[in-house]
Amino acid sequence: MYILASVHSTESEDFIGCLAGNLRAASRLATRRYDAELREHGLRITQVAILAEVRRRDALSISQLAAALATERSVIARDVAVLERDGLLSVGIDTEDRRARTVALTKVGRARLRSASPAWRRAQQQMRETLGPALADDVLGTTRAVVAALTDA
Repeated sequence: MYILASVHSTESEDFIGCLAGNLRAASRLATRRYDAELREHGLRITQVAILAEVRRRDALSISQLAAALATERSVIARDVAVLERDGLLSVGIDTEDRRARTVALTKVGRARLRSASPAWRRAQQQMRETLGPALADDVLGTTRAVVAALTDA
């Protein structure tokens, strides 16, 4: 388990205070909880995030989707290919830039996302109960701030 030995230590060679390591550990543990709830719907939390963002923005390019989710384009392209294969997304040629591909939610994708919603809400509620309301709100605020700071860096 990752435990911060010193919040201000940057010189320790034990790497316990590694920001990336601690963020990744928290992310892996949270991902496991969401994935367990979503399993019955054949989705992982990363796929739900993609489907939800495409639904929210209607249709967008793979590059725009990667930027919106702060994920590498190659990772998004691979995940989109799986979701397209499963009939949840459609991918077409962008009419303005023939080199770009546009991603859209299919009717099947919209229905799957809707049916997975209660499972996502259960996972969200379990996380809030486990962390407690104050820490859950702090985590949301902090992670949003981290993403914004690192995106602008």
